[in-house]
Amino acid sequence: MSIFDWFLIQWLRNGRYRWSRLRRRLCERRYLPTTLPSVSSLDDVKVHLSMVKWTMDGPLHLFDSISYPQTVWAKKKDDCDGFAILAATLLRQWNSDLNPVLVTAMTRPVRSSHTVCVFVSPEGSLLFFDNASLKQEKYKTYKEIVSRITAKTRKLVCWDVRNSESLDELEFHKE
Repeated sequence: MSIFDWFLIQWLRNGRYRWSRLRRRLCERRYLPTTLPSVSSLDDVKVHLSMVKWTMDGPLHLFDSISYPQTVWAKKKDDCDGFAILAATLLRQWNSDLNPVLVTAMTRPVRSSHTVCVFVSPEGSLLFFDNASLKQEKYKTYKEIVSRITAKTRKLVCWDVRNSESLDELEFHKE
């Protein structure tokens, strides 16, 4: 394992979420009163996600922090992490039985790393939002989804599954 891969593993396992929590407290508290849209269907979630523009995180995000969903909604722009956290929050608001989680794949090249919102469909299969796009192929495992979102990258270094509310680790895997 290279030193760079070791760093990516440490960043995903520990640093990223600590940094996200700190950055939220320091820079995003003013967005917490923002009212998120109400949703009553999966189509509503798709419509609201389509109102958000994809943009790359800047240097103050360390290029990889997870904002509050209220921040994403207020600014109407973010990267894949923002889409995933907003989708998870809207899905949970509509139906908590969908159990939305964040799945992040750390890859090389790093710019191909990606976060999606995965949830359990009413039929029991896993579906996911890839930014504003709903992927409705029926998956059985998070690993299948990680394989799908990293199919065009050179190397998968590690991946995790996180609770979208607390950012607590549910699963972590090194490749």
